[in-house]
Amino acid sequence: MSRQGYWKRLAQSTALLALLAAPAISRADDTELREYSVVVNGKPAGVSRMTIVQKNDGTTYMSGSADVKFRVLLGDYIVKIDTQEWWKQGRLIGMKTSGSENGKKVDVTVAADNNQLRVRVNGKELLRRADSWTSTYWKLADARFHNKQVPILEVDSGREFNSDLKYVGQEKLKVGNQLQDCYHFLVTAAPGPIDLWYDRYHRLVRQEFTESGHKTIVQLVTVRR
Repeated sequence: MSRQGYWKRLAQSTALLALLAAPAISRADDTELREYSVVVNGKPAGVSRMTIVQKNDGTTYMSGSADVKFRVLLGDYIVKIDTQEWWKQGRLIGMKTSGSENGKKVDVTVAADNNQLRVRVNGKELLRRADSWTSTYWKLADARFHNKQVPILEVDSGREFNSDLKYVGQEKLKVGNQLQDCYHFLVTAAPGPIDLWYDRYHRLVRQEFTESGHKTIVQLVTVRR
């Protein structure tokens, strides 16, 4: 597994450790804080916190950050990443991601431009599909993509790829001390599959993937509103 490949997987774990400050919130806004545990190879590797703000104008804002560290053969593997996303009417309208992988830095920005996304990666501009899902996977893709191919935008590289999004079934998962009914989906994305579970609000509850023998689990622990 390349270091870059694992970094991308951790970026898909939505947001780890420190919480980004959300923008000014009016009383009408619906704000939710989610905390996750992150386990790599059976050992604690970080804590995830994610902020979701649903505004009355139909805009949804998500923010989070990653600060994860675990042991690999040649030493510690360290990932730091901050990401923010803006969505409206089911489409991505803006994104900012900055991070470092063992000291290698990256900055990605996204802005909606008519029927496409204008993406800048460390200053280089790219054009991507306007209906792309993001590799944070914090929200379930639109129903029109279920059991079909979905375009996925990698938040830390600007790369876009198509993947099958398969519905596996409804399962009960423990969140805190309670069992929740969750929808299990499978993303058949390279370099390996990603299992995702979502709650009734279509927000991420659990994520599992294994890459080059490194099994990572991101599990929702608490929700505060």
